[in-house]
Amino acid sequence: MKKLFFSLLLLSSTVIFAQNAQIQLSFQKDYPEARDVRWIQTNNQWHATYRDRYDRNNDAYYDQNGNRWDTHIAWDRKDVPPNVDHRINRRYHANEYRVERIERPASRPLFQIRIGTRSRPVYMDEDGRKRRYRDHHD
Repeated sequence: MKKLFFSLLLLSSTVIFAQNAQIQLSFQKDYPEARDVRWIQTNNQWHATYRDRYDRNNDAYYDQNGNRWDTHIAWDRKDVPPNVDHRINRRYHANEYRVERIERPASRPLFQIRIGTRSRPVYMDEDGRKRRYRDHHD
């Protein structure tokens, strides 16, 4: 019984290590300049927190096969496209807000806007149009 238990434990550890290696390779290919990388695994999803070459905080999310789901990049307000900033100010009368750029494979980027202590974020495309987005990590 001990041998069977040990064999199953070893087999499951090998599978997890192989998955983790694939995810690491995908991440290194996607973000070769990433530094201070920390990993967390929850619900069959891998989450990397790291700093990019511009010293911004980033969060990249991968599935268990090493496919990137999306990446959230903390942006300064001064870097937000003018259309987005204008729309936020006009629609929400917000002079202060937090923003993250969400990059998704094969999709246009989105901006996640958090106004004050508002619990629900607003999502906009680069043209300042409000978009629906189901953020699986929020």
